[in-house]
Amino acid sequence: MKNKMSFLPQEGEACPSRCPDNSAFKQQRLPAWKPQLTIAAVLSTFFLTGMFCLSVGVCLILSANSVRDFQIDYSDKCSDCSKLRENSSNWNKECHCSVNFTLNEDILGDVFMYYGLQNFYQNHRRYVISRSDAQLLGRNVN
Repeated sequence: MKNKMSFLPQEGEACPSRCPDNSAFKQQRLPAWKPQLTIAAVLSTFFLTGMFCLSVGVCLILSANSVRDFQIDYSDKCSDCSKLRENSSNWNKECHCSVNFTLNEDILGDVFMYYGLQNFYQNHRRYVISRSDAQLLGRNVN
């Protein structure tokens, strides 16, 4: 009697059209490497990985602690320019703003300067499509 749950043909039977070949590869009977995980191997791998992550973390903390950060608020010092720019018809009028400041300690190494903007959304569609790579590279752009 033929088993109803058997999808593979028995010997002497014809194979249906969607039936895979009866090979070790197609029937997933290939030999495989199955590692034997011992306590010593697992613990040594665990502690070596932990020591590596700990050393990378210490290096990152030491480099982050060496960074000096100074914040200078210049929003009230350049109020004339901000009032001029509130009206969009003044887009072509020049306005220069300079802020003098003195640092209390010397800075060794490279100095990077950033400025922050409020209510500015860099991912806004109108800003993204107005981006000019040539202008950002310092080329003359009309």
